[in-house]
Amino acid sequence: MTTALALTVTGLVAATPAASAPAPAAPSTTAEIPADLPELRFDDPSIDWKEILVDGEDVERRADGTPYNVFGGFGSVSCNNTGNLLLDYKEENPEAYWRIMRLIFDPETGAGLRHIKVEMGSDTNTSSGTEPATKRSADEPANVLRGAGFHFIADALSINPDIETEALRWGEPSWTKTDPDLRYQWYKETIDAAYDTYGVEFTYMSPSQNEVGGSFHQPSIAPELAWTVEFAERLEEDAEAPDARYDYGDIKIVALDTYRNVEPVAAAILASPAALEQVDAIGYHYDIAGGPNLTRLNKEFGKEVLYSEGVAPMIDPQYRVNAEPARGGIGGTVGAVDIADRFINAYRWSGAGENPAHMTSFLFQPAVSAMYEGTQYSPKHLIRASDPWSGYYEGGIGVATVRHFHQFAEAGWEYVEGATYGDGNKGDGGTVVDTSTRTYMTLRTPESAEGEAELTQVHANNTGTARHFEVKVANLGDPRPLTVWETRGPDAGEEYDANWLRPTGYVEPVRTETVDGTEYAVYQVEIAPYSIQTLSTLPQGVHGTTEAYDRADYASPAQDTVLELPYTDDFEYEDYPATEINGVEMGYVERRGGAPRYTADQHGAFEVVEGDGERGNVMVQKIHADNRGYTWDVWGSHEQDRVSTAPPATVLGDQSWANYTASVDFRLDTQVRDASLPNFAGIGVRQHVPAGEDLATYTARVHADGTWQLRKLGTVVQSGTVAGFDADAWHTLSVEARDTVITVTLDDAPLARYVDASPNPMLTGRVSLVSGYYNTQYDDLAITPIEGQAWESVKIDDADARISYPAARPSSSRATRTSTARCTRCPPAARRPSRSTGPGSTCSARPAPRRSTSRWTTSPSGP
Repeated sequence: MTTALALTVTGLVAATPAASAPAPAAPSTTAEIPADLPELRFDDPSIDWKEILVDGEDVERRADGTPYNVFGGFGSVSCNNTGNLLLDYKEENPEAYWRIMRLIFDPETGAGLRHIKVEMGSDTNTSSGTEPATKRSADEPANVLRGAGFHFIADALSINPDIETEALRWGEPSWTKTDPDLRYQWYKETIDAAYDTYGVEFTYMSPSQNEVGGSFHQPSIAPELAWTVEFAERLEEDAEAPDARYDYGDIKIVALDTYRNVEPVAAAILASPAALEQVDAIGYHYDIAGGPNLTRLNKEFGKEVLYSEGVAPMIDPQYRVNAEPARGGIGGTVGAVDIADRFINAYRWSGAGENPAHMTSFLFQPAVSAMYEGTQYSPKHLIRASDPWSGYYEGGIGVATVRHFHQFAEAGWEYVEGATYGDGNKGDGGTVVDTSTRTYMTLRTPESAEGEAELTQVHANNTGTARHFEVKVANLGDPRPLTVWETRGPDAGEEYDANWLRPTGYVEPVRTETVDGTEYAVYQVEIAPYSIQTLSTLPQGVHGTTEAYDRADYASPAQDTVLELPYTDDFEYEDYPATEINGVEMGYVERRGGAPRYTADQHGAFEVVEGDGERGNVMVQKIHADNRGYTWDVWGSHEQDRVSTAPPATVLGDQSWANYTASVDFRLDTQVRDASLPNFAGIGVRQHVPAGEDLATYTARVHADGTWQLRKLGTVVQSGTVAGFDADAWHTLSVEARDTVITVTLDDAPLARYVDASPNPMLTGRVSLVSGYYNTQYDDLAITPIEGQAWESVKIDDADARISYPAARPSSSRATRTSTARCTRCPPAARRPSRSTGPGSTCSARPAPRRSTSRWTTSPSGP
C-alpha cells in the first residue's frame, strides 16, 4: 500500500493510492452519479484489507445455462390476527392506510415487498390472535371478506400486480374432520372465492400445517407430505374443470413450512417420486443452516428454498439507541442489521459448509403489526399500526433496510456465489451479534438481460468493528464506479435516523489485479460498525429514482392521540358510505366480513349481524360447541383434531385508558349443544396483555343460571347468584374501574365491589368482551369516563430519551432496569410501551394538571 494526498469525506479518509497496475479509464457512467457525491478513498497504510472476489461468471447454472437460484427478496406473512386493525385504518383513516400500504409494497417509493402469505383461518388463536375461518360449515360459501388477510393481498396487488401470493393453514375448521376430501373443499372453495371476490390468482399454496411437527416430531411429516401431494394432484385435475377460474396447475406448491426441521422434510420429499413431481418449493423458518438433502432438492431437482417465516425488526431505533447507544439503534439482536444479516446468511452461511440453505426470499412475520400493543409476540414490524382512530403509525428502519436490497436489485437477479457469504456463531434464526467477520450478498443482472451487466452488493456488519474490504470485480463489463448507500446509527448530537439509507459517496477502482488468470478491478470499501451498506453500479437504483431517507416520507402525518372517551358502538355503522370491492357495492358490515370496529379477536369470532327489529344490528359470538375450530398444536400434542377450549374473547380500545366504566347489553344463547361448556357473557376492563381466559385484568361474567363472577386475571375474587335471572332477556352489565376499586352492576343493580389491595393492581388498559362457546349477542357498548377521575394515562418507554438515569448506571443496562423510572403503584404488566415498541416502559399514576373539566392526564415520576 502507498499513500497520497488525503481528503476527509463523510468521516472517511479519501486518497488516490498508487496501484499495482494502471487504473481503468473513467467510465462513461460517471456522469450519472450525483455531482455532490464525493469519491471515497483511503490512504491509511495500516488498514488490513480483506478480499472479496466478484466474478460475474461465478453463477451456479444448470446445463441449459439457467441459474439454480435467483434473488427473490422480502415478503410478508399476514396471520394470527397481526393485521386485523388495518381494516379499521382503511375505514377511519384511508389516507393513512394507503400510505402504509405504499410504504410496504410500492417498489419505487417503499419497501416493495414481493410476496404475501396469508393464514387460512380456523377461528382459533394461532399465537397472537385468531384469523376467521372462510367456511364454518361444509355448505357455507367461502367468505374471504372475513379477516384482513385477503384484503391485504388485494390492496397490495393494486399497488404492484407482480406481488406473489400464497396461503397456509395453522389450524382448520372442525367440519373438515381432517378428512382430505373436506379439507380440499375448504382450500379449493377459498381459492375460488379469492378470485371471485378480489380477482386474486394465487402464485403459491402451502397445503401443509404451519410448522407441522414442530422442530422434532418426525411422524408428522409423512402424512402431511402425502396430503400435500394429493392436494397438488387434485388442483391439476380441477384446472381442467368447466368452472375453473384459472389454471390452478400454475400454482406452485410449498412443502412443508417447517421450523428448523428441513433435513427430514427434504429426505421425505426425495424418497417420494410423487412429491418430487408436485413440490416446487421448500418453506423453512427461523434458521440459516442447510443440509445435504436440501442441497439435492435445490440443485438436482430445482426446488426453490424460502425463508418462509422470519422475524421483523424488533424495538424501534429511537428506543434502542438509548438502551444500547454503542450499537446506534440499528445494531444488536433482532435489530435492522441483524435482519439483513439473517437474509444474507440464509443463502450461504459458513457453518453450513458445502450445503448452504440457498434461501432466496425472506418473509416477515409480520411486516405491518396492526395489532394492539402487548399482544403475544409483539413488538416486531416494519410498521406498527395500532391506533386506527387517529391514523398514527410508527416505522421506518425496516422499510429502509429492505430498500437497501430492493432498490438496487430486482427479482430474478443472479447470485454471484463466491461473493455471497456470511459467518458468525449460529443464534436464534440468524447469527449471534458481535461474532461475525463478514456478511455480504452479491447480485448481478441476468446473463440474458440486454445491455451491460449491473452489480449490487449488500453488506451487514452487526459488530462493533469496522470492516475493510477490497472488492475485486471481473466479468461484469467495463469497470465503473460503485455508489455507496449506507444506514448506520447517529453521530454525537444527531437524530437517531440521521444516517439511514444515505448515499455517502462512490468508489472507483484503485488498480487492477490478476487472480488465477482473471483480471479484476479492485475497489476499496469500509463497512462501519453496526451498519448496512449497499454498493451498486446503479447510482440511484434499478428505477433510477432512489432518494435518501427523509423521515417525512416515512413518518405518519397524524398525531398520536388516545381514543377519546366516551366511546360507544351500537354496531349499526349507518354513517359509513357504501364502497366497491372488485366492482361490487358493499356496506360497512358486509365488506369487513362482519368485523366490528376496533375489535381484535383472541379466541372465537365476534361479528356484526342483523338482529331483531327492535335491536337492529348486534354483535354475535359466532363459534359454538358444534363449530369450534381445530387448534394449532404443533408444539404440544401434534394432534390436528383438538378443538379449541379457550373461551371466546375480543379486545378493543386504548391501553392508556385509566378510570372508566365499561358497559354492554347482552343476551345469552339458550340453545344447549354441549352442557359441559359454560354459558356466559362478560366484560373486562384494564386489558394490557393476554392474561388468563378473560384477557383483561378485571372481568365480570354472568352465566345462564344466574350465577356471576368477578375475576382478576382468571381467578374468581367474588361471586354470587342473581335471583330470578331471565337468560332469554337482554341485560346490561357494567364494570367501573376507579383507581383500585372495581364495581360491577347488572341492570343497574350492584353485584360486586372489589378493592385490589395487591402490590400490583392494574390501573390502565383496554376493554374485553368474553363469551362461552355459544352465540351470545351484544349491543350498545359504552366506555365512559368517571367524573373527576383521570380517564387517560401517559406511558413512557423506559428507553425514551426523556428519561434520564444515574450516571453510574451503564447505558447498556437501561433496557432491563425499569424500576427507577416508574411509579411504584404500577404493575409490571402496565409498563408496556403505549406509543412505541421498546425494551420496556413506565406507567405513571400521578395526576397532572387537569386538561379540561372532564379529562386528566398523568405524567412520569422521576427515577
